[in-house]
Amino acid sequence: MLFALAAIAGAASISIYPILLWAFLGAIVGDGISYLLGYYYHERVRCWWPFNRHPQWLDGGEDFFRKYGILSVVIGRFVGPVRPIIPAVAGMMGMVPRCFFTVNFLSALAWSPVYLLPGYLTGAALQWHDKVPDQLMVVLLAITCVAILFPPLLISVHRHLKPRFIWYLVLVSGLLAVLVFSNGTGLLENVNQRAYEWLTAVQLPWLQKTMYWVTQIGSIPVLSIFSAGGLFWLYRSNRLTALFRLLCGGVSMACSVWLIKWLADNERPQIVTGLDPYAFPSGHTTATAYVLFSFAVLLRASRSFKIQWLWASVALGLVMIEAFSRLVLQVHWFGDVVTGMCLGLFWALVALKDEKLG
Repeated sequence: MLFALAAIAGAASISIYPILLWAFLGAIVGDGISYLLGYYYHERVRCWWPFNRHPQWLDGGEDFFRKYGILSVVIGRFVGPVRPIIPAVAGMMGMVPRCFFTVNFLSALAWSPVYLLPGYLTGAALQWHDKVPDQLMVVLLAITCVAILFPPLLISVHRHLKPRFIWYLVLVSGLLAVLVFSNGTGLLENVNQRAYEWLTAVQLPWLQKTMYWVTQIGSIPVLSIFSAGGLFWLYRSNRLTALFRLLCGGVSMACSVWLIKWLADNERPQIVTGLDPYAFPSGHTTATAYVLFSFAVLLRASRSFKIQWLWASVALGLVMIEAFSRLVLQVHWFGDVVTGMCLGLFWALVALKDEKLG
């Protein structure tokens, strides 16, 4: 229903911003009321309709909450059938209000665009059906397929072969070294130019406007909010070592980006006011990959296959769509964003080298 309503709004060219705002506020208020009812009435909630007729709903929610703790509030925001139950269960089981409402606020920030943007963009695309280039459809299809199919393949290989951690680091380091070497020797120039020319057809005003907002995934304010929520979760889970490693890894990641930018001294496809002149690698993509890949690994560790698949696919999909937005906006070359993804993954692996990855 949300997809259909958002698609209607997109086809009618209604502004997306008030839609996202009201969805965000509705998500906070809805789950907030559910939590407060459970927090103040506790076991009396079981006597209310419809729980008095379906007691297994609350029992299932309690099992889920015991298993995942504070993370269950985030998972419950996106995944059924526990979605309408978890806030009330969190209140019934005495979750601290400031903890719940912090997680409620941060997860609602992600929930409104995740549930509404696909429908809205579909409706907008129908309006522009005769102006959607084939290149855009190919890229979006490729991103979708890779995001859905690659994570379960990697997880299955990891579970069955159980490779040592050092092999992941060697593989990513080798790929990163090849990309840096290729850029330094000019081998990437031909690839960059071909990708640039191939994507010329997607330089449409409406798509560039959309990609301007998509690229905010990698902006400092958005990543800071997401990181703050993740670090707060690590703090509440008493995983202080992982928290410290992520902070140190983030500083190292930022320093490495600027060092490589300065050494490579590559110019952007287009000079944009307010951005530094260095193109290689993409700082936006590097930071996005580091933050999302790090927390995807932390969230999926020791979880079920489906949960691991979910987090890995979401993280990979967001990183790739952010990288694509940099190409559409013509502020980076193809090699810049690919290297940025590898560099972000490299520092995520370094920061999490002592974490359980399986």
